[in-house]
Amino acid sequence: MSKATLLKKFKFTTSNLRALSRNDSNASSTDLEFSDAEVVGLKCLSGKSGNKRFLFRYRFNGRKASIAIGAFPDVDLATARKVARQHKSTLAEGVDPKAKRDAIVAYPTVYEFFWKTYLPLAKKRKRSWQDDISRFNHHCKSIQHIPYNELTVHQVMQLHLGMSESSNKYRPYAPSTCNRVLALLKTMGKLASQLLNIPNVAEKVSLLPEDNARTRYCTIEEIKRLIDASLAYKDIYAGSLIALLFLLGCRESELRLRKWSDVDLDNKTIRIPRTKNGSYHILYLSDLMLDIINKLPKVKGNPYLFVGRFKRGCLNRPATQFKEIKTTACIDNPEEVLLHTADILWQAT
Repeated sequence: MSKATLLKKFKFTTSNLRALSRNDSNASSTDLEFSDAEVVGLKCLSGKSGNKRFLFRYRFNGRKASIAIGAFPDVDLATARKVARQHKSTLAEGVDPKAKRDAIVAYPTVYEFFWKTYLPLAKKRKRSWQDDISRFNHHCKSIQHIPYNELTVHQVMQLHLGMSESSNKYRPYAPSTCNRVLALLKTMGKLASQLLNIPNVAEKVSLLPEDNARTRYCTIEEIKRLIDASLAYKDIYAGSLIALLFLLGCRESELRLRKWSDVDLDNKTIRIPRTKNGSYHILYLSDLMLDIINKLPKVKGNPYLFVGRFKRGCLNRPATQFKEIKTTACIDNPEEVLLHTADILWQAT
């Protein structure tokens, strides 16, 4: 531990700020705080992740207050001291520097921040950004109009818990669904904290315990009946897809979106170009699987194995077709058997 870290107040230099240790992960406080001996009120906070930021603490009308200056080293020491001195001059004029700043800065609403700042970045960084749009549009209407700097922990908590409670119009959402929305707000809040220097209030809201995990597995006899019913189904594309899912044990979307160019009949493989975790892998085909694929009618101009309605594009998720197939296959408690069951079956073996 450096000498500077052992002191609470010392003359800041770039080198000793870089040498400050991160706050202990078991500490009760979020940050270690250090004071500059040159400019009274200028602080450097070192977090548990090792990130450092400048802050100016002061009193106005007898009350303690603070105003963020920026992250170090993005904001260098000379700039931080300059800004702190400007705040001291504002105080000398009898004006609260934070109120002065807030009167100038127009903070975006939660709605504006999501669409103009968060989403453009999400599109570049994650494949599931469309899920974020759906979650935001369906569940975050109650906070969309609020300026982001005025969003409170209580408002986020109300939204989160409100989803888990039933009303006259809606059934409660599953804990996992509620938590995915909260996770979105936590991620947005982290970005807002970095860009707008405001607290991530969503981070203080706890996730709900998730007790809605499905553990239903099919017996070998049930799988056989499902495959037989699928291959006899009136829609060859939906039936073949469902049969192959239970034979291959892959995710529904990974198989449903496959094109003929992904299939190597000579080497008996299907290539999944990009899986949910960002990698690719090869599925090896048995003779039965090859026979199912070879019976799929090709549609001119349509590259997909599993062709959609009116011979356009790829097949939509076959939830209705699977329900009919489960009935034909005489599956007990069919509501417990999902398309995802094919995937978790193979994960469990």
